[in-house]
Amino acid sequence: MIYDFAVIGGDMRQVYLANYLKNQRYQVITYATKKEGSECKEGKSFENVIREAKCMIGPVVFSKNGEITGSSSNKKMSVETLLQEMTKEQILFGGCINEEIRHECEQKEIKAFDFMKMDDVAIYNAIATAEGAIMEAIKMQPINLHKSRCLVLGYGRCAKVLAAKLKGMDAQVTVCARNKTARSLAKSFGLEVMDFTELKRRICQYDHIFNTVPKQILKEDILRKISKESCIIDIASYPGGTNHQMAEKLGICAKLCPSLPGIYSPKSSGIMLAKKVLEISGEIKHGIEK
Repeated sequence: MIYDFAVIGGDMRQVYLANYLKNQRYQVITYATKKEGSECKEGKSFENVIREAKCMIGPVVFSKNGEITGSSSNKKMSVETLLQEMTKEQILFGGCINEEIRHECEQKEIKAFDFMKMDDVAIYNAIATAEGAIMEAIKMQPINLHKSRCLVLGYGRCAKVLAAKLKGMDAQVTVCARNKTARSLAKSFGLEVMDFTELKRRICQYDHIFNTVPKQILKEDILRKISKESCIIDIASYPGGTNHQMAEKLGICAKLCPSLPGIYSPKSSGIMLAKKVLEISGEIKHGIEK
């Protein structure tokens, strides 16, 4: 194996990740990453890149429909090919790696690490996602966030960070959560709260609606209650929690916003991922893997 790391697919986060590793004097090759800003050698074929690297680093959203998420439509990267070519001497990194891929790695004794199952990475990702969601809201509405009425659907990791940042900008923030404990926690931070049973009645009050729930919450009956002057920023995992076709039909401004860290803070996010890769690879190398 010639290379320490192969960085495959993804968005600008992978470019900064690869450049950081190269600048730390590691041997790095890329495949199907964005060419803009890349300082690393591009592999000629997916198979060769896999065979030549000790460690494969995939995108944060690792795969979709059996293909590794890439930025180049003419460079296909099937999960099947990756798993056929990899050996137990190699390490795999990526985000949101599905159970089928994880099971295949276990069968082949390949060490696989999911960025989104690492608490420190997931929290940092939530910060970048929240900042990106706020950027989207500012672009979508001709009003200040200051004193605007913001509704955050859900109160998981991303929602907590987002609600706190909105409150810090003096927005009037309400959290809608099913869990009573989550609502109590939000209230303890000075946020207004509601249960989802109140959503249809109260949703007409808000200027900005941020959805973090990864299932369809904003269905037709709810959408019909939303003011035409409000906007929906959907940051839940694909396909989001909004009936976007119906929202468009009703004239409601709604946007599904996946991979916000890769759009608004790719350098910070990419370098953070690179450092995590080095941390874990070092633990494995020195026999102190957790």
